[in-house]
Amino acid sequence: MKSLFIDTSSFFMSIAIVEDDNILFLYQKEIKNDMASKIMPIIRDGFEQVKFDIHELDKIFVINGPGSFTGVRVGVTVAKTLAWSLKIDVIPISSLAFLATTPVNTKYVQPVIDARRGYVYTGTYESNLNIINNDTYMLLSDIDMDDITIVSHDSIEGAIKPRLDILKIINKYKNNEPINAHLLKPNYLKKTEAEEKLESKGND
Repeated sequence: MKSLFIDTSSFFMSIAIVEDDNILFLYQKEIKNDMASKIMPIIRDGFEQVKFDIHELDKIFVINGPGSFTGVRVGVTVAKTLAWSLKIDVIPISSLAFLATTPVNTKYVQPVIDARRGYVYTGTYESNLNIINNDTYMLLSDIDMDDITIVSHDSIEGAIKPRLDILKIINKYKNNEPINAHLLKPNYLKKTEAEEKLESKGND
């Protein structure tokens, strides 16, 4: 199976081209702005390096949130467009599940993404990526700290930095039911600030 993996949900972009259990191309770099103009050249360069045509792809895996509203939209839009044009399967994956691929020494891993004002996006996973607590939007202070390791790209007290494992996340989700490319949507876990302000005005 030849697959493309896309994650633009944070400032740390991950793009990989994978064949079976081999990563043929890997791009992981901090990009704090203008992902939209950079992602397609990176993907194109990747296929040129591995020397096979993008039409040989069997499947696309994409991180569809939560995370940066703009970043998530970039990755989802690219995955949606490619999957539709190539007529191949697309499988959405949680950004928190991807963070949870980080190896830890505790029973549970708690991926955390800063959502500002004391709130975070988070969930609880076992080391094999089985979900203990579903992804949610909550106060950081409400996280149960018993027997967990917090993993985050952000400056969260007590958190360790991610060591992301693309093969682990693909192997976990490769047999998931794919979705129609037209139905692929970002999973923000909360409304955007613009939506919240609009809703607030409507309730005044």
